Amino acid sequence: MTPWMVLTVLVAAINLTFFTALRGRWDRRLLILGLASLLGTTIGNAIGARTGLELVRIGDFHLLSACLAAQLAMLATDLLAQLGPSRPPPDRRARGGRDEGRTDR
Repeated sequence: MTPWMVLTVLVAAINLTFFTALRGRWDRRLLILGLASLLGTTIGNAIGARTGLELVRIGDFHLLSACLAAQLAMLATDLLAQLGPSRPPPDRRARGGRDEGRTDR
């Protein structure tokens, strides 16, 4: 395993921890946020290498652009998840057949 892979996973995990702490909760979306963090870290490092953004570097790893892209990817994932449909409350689920409660008979 090459050092940049280890550094990418480590930076993604730190960003995920920071994002979860700022959000104040962790729920079933944690795995999806972890994947978004990993993808954002990889893309941010590539963008930093292409643009030459060298504010904070560890060897060939562009730390600042990787962290920024990871946070943006997790924020976009969280916002898109908030737009999705939510589960109905447990007491409003239909308990009977599809005609239960009809009064037009």
